[in-house]
Amino acid sequence: MRFAVIDVETRVDKELLAETFFVGQGLSPDEAYLRQAEKLKAQRGSDFFPLPLHRPVSAAVGGVAEDYSLVSVESLAASDYSEETLVREFWDRLGYLAQSAGQRARPCLVTFNGRRFDLPVMELAALRHQLALARYFDGRSSPRARYSEESHIDLLDFVTNYGAFALAGGMNLLLKMIGLRGKGGIDGSMVQQIYEAGRLAEIHRYCREDVIQTYFLLLRVQRLRGRLDEKQYQAAWEKSRPFLEQLDH
Repeated sequence: MRFAVIDVETRVDKELLAETFFVGQGLSPDEAYLRQAEKLKAQRGSDFFPLPLHRPVSAAVGGVAEDYSLVSVESLAASDYSEETLVREFWDRLGYLAQSAGQRARPCLVTFNGRRFDLPVMELAALRHQLALARYFDGRSSPRARYSEESHIDLLDFVTNYGAFALAGGMNLLLKMIGLRGKGGIDGSMVQQIYEAGRLAEIHRYCREDVIQTYFLLLRVQRLRGRLDEKQYQAAWEKSRPFLEQLDH
């Protein structure tokens, strides 16, 4: 596997929120959540909560072969979910968990906004569950390395020239701009509600769909950069088309 396209979906830890931001105020976790959401919207125009409050509920990994074809898209810990199981499987699959380090090649990670969200969320989850990820934090070869693409390509960083301009409309706008479907009936702002309704399978599907579309965005970006010629690009696209067709079902 040359690349691993990843996506992570999260919920907000309402209990931790209440214990931290509303000590002694007698608010229930749900009341604290609503109070803080209103406060954030008033202050910043967004109800995005601090990253330490985000708990991963779904992670998907897409495997990309040497010829740039997408060979697999899988939800992790889907049949036996617990947060710790999900986090361990995530880091083990990527080759960074202590017992897996050195046993297999570590793919280059591909994300959309992964440096600001997906990877920090999973780092904090590893901190919460006492995991050891020594290779992950190993200097220039780390996916954390800000401007290196050796271990991590963040497509949002590339498209915006590392934040030189804001991408209003986000991933959905960019996907539609290049002719992909974009977001379906779910977006990230709905994950909390869907999780609390017990519909975890829907979140897993949404997460896999994001991985599929991120992969096709990767193909277009690599064509733009000259990393793929027209023949290679078309061959990878056609070979991977069955995954794209999954978005219509």
